Amino acid sequence: MVSNPCSACKVLKSVCTGECVFAPYFPSTEPEKFDRVHRIFGAENVYKILSNETFSPLQREYAVKALSYEAEARIQDPVTGCVGMSLAYEKILNNLKEQIVSAKNEI
Repeated sequence: MVSNPCSACKVLKSVCTGECVFAPYFPSTEPEKFDRVHRIFGAENVYKILSNETFSPLQREYAVKALSYEAEARIQDPVTGCVGMSLAYEKILNNLKEQIVSAKNEI
């Protein structure tokens, strides 16, 4: 048993062992990170990803970052999530490009 259980084991009310697949990615110092991912994707789905032996530790880390980012986007915008954020940034970029063209034409 780990002296300070990871945030996943705290939420799931389970014993955090040295073999816990959640512990490296959801430390007890970041409980909101697991809360978001669990709320959107469910602990069982995250467990399946993290326990997949074909993924390297680096791939698992990237997966957790992606899940965390997508969960945060889904919470902020339940309909479009990351796509909505991407579209908003694309609109800003296009407006800036138009401003650059306009400024060049004035010169």
